[in-house]
Amino acid sequence: MIKALTIAGSDTSSGAGIQADLKTFSALGVYGTSVITALTAQDTRKVIKIEEVKPAMVKAQINAVLGDIKIDTIKVGMVYSKGIIGVVASTLKNVRVPIILDPIFKAGTGAVLLRSDAYSSFVKRLIPLASVITPNLMEAEKLASMRIKNIDDARIAGQKIAKLGAKSVIIKAGHMQGKLAIDLLYYDKKFFEFKGERVEIEKLHGVGCMFSAALAAEMAKGSNINDATKMANDFVRRTIMTAQKIGKGSGVPSVEHKRDANALLADLQDAVDKLESIDGLGIIVPESQSNLVFANTNAQSISDIAGVRGRVIKLNGNVKAASSVGFGGSKHVASAILAMMQHYKSVRSAMNIKYNERLVAICEELGLTVSSYDRKSEPQEIKTKEGMSVKWGIEQAMAKINAIPDIVYHQGDWGKEPMILVFGKEPMDVVRKIAAILNKYSKS
Repeated sequence: MIKALTIAGSDTSSGAGIQADLKTFSALGVYGTSVITALTAQDTRKVIKIEEVKPAMVKAQINAVLGDIKIDTIKVGMVYSKGIIGVVASTLKNVRVPIILDPIFKAGTGAVLLRSDAYSSFVKRLIPLASVITPNLMEAEKLASMRIKNIDDARIAGQKIAKLGAKSVIIKAGHMQGKLAIDLLYYDKKFFEFKGERVEIEKLHGVGCMFSAALAAEMAKGSNINDATKMANDFVRRTIMTAQKIGKGSGVPSVEHKRDANALLADLQDAVDKLESIDGLGIIVPESQSNLVFANTNAQSISDIAGVRGRVIKLNGNVKAASSVGFGGSKHVASAILAMMQHYKSVRSAMNIKYNERLVAICEELGLTVSSYDRKSEPQEIKTKEGMSVKWGIEQAMAKINAIPDIVYHQGDWGKEPMILVFGKEPMDVVRKIAAILNKYSKS
């Protein structure tokens, strides 16, 4: 189980803070733990009252979590006072997991969420601990001591903020003018832009919290900063597009598009259990191991696709799931499903098995629709773009046939193992096809 910790304030409206973080973790298949730094009485219109938690209690909460649970990432949000900053910094200084720092200076309604006498401590003690800091436009302006009017200004600001000690900086695009929303990542002295059409909506409460929480969730799963930023960006974009009005003020981003997540994971787990019960299945598992995936109906990124964390591995001639199922549990097979769903939305599940000529022949004998692509023909510009090879290959295979493929295979390339992908509408569909293939293969 992947686990994350959020250290932040409580929001009674559940649009931001601890509540938003935990909803986001859950939606992305990560178990969330929490440390509350401040209690706020707030609704969708304003913050009515703030009461900070005593620093000793904040420290006790952090120690309670870290002393018992192996945490994979930590998100730090509202810290409010010098005392709280002091115990958070001292307690986390020796922690060796990614720390995502979301600067919370003011609420959207203008309420102060970081006391003015605590700002210097925030900069000196927390920023140097951050694997990534995620300021919005106004927060970036304060941290960099400059106005940001365009993307060039944002680049300068990103470099200035990095000099304060953060390993990477993401300046969020929500408040920057322009047709495109551009999140800017500064990492390893390089800039990376994540562009998307700006979604015109009424004012929302909690978008920044959800972005940093989604980033923490993806980094907890082991994604690098570039992939995690893209996935978090995609996730938040969908929460904005499905935002809801829950009160008389600002709307809140919605994770309700994930409402079938539990059922989806249960269906996938049932199929994994079935795989584990099939005798001799290990004989068709490739050297790089297998994974079985299942996508949400509206999947847009790998974070919308559930798989087995750590893959399905060979064990004593059979197969065994290395860990639990969860969203973001696969990259290679999930990328193939994303490419397939661009053409056929109903094809939401797949699993990879090893390649040989006999297995391909058996697929054809069973009446399965088979197509292929040649990795040796892959253009160099595709090979150099991470994550593009699978998409290119599926597109090539799709162009060969005028039907929904059950099977897509390739015969490998230098350093790339040959592979067969088995597709289906849902996981048990894939398992049935694989069982039929194995049955015929074991008799040949």
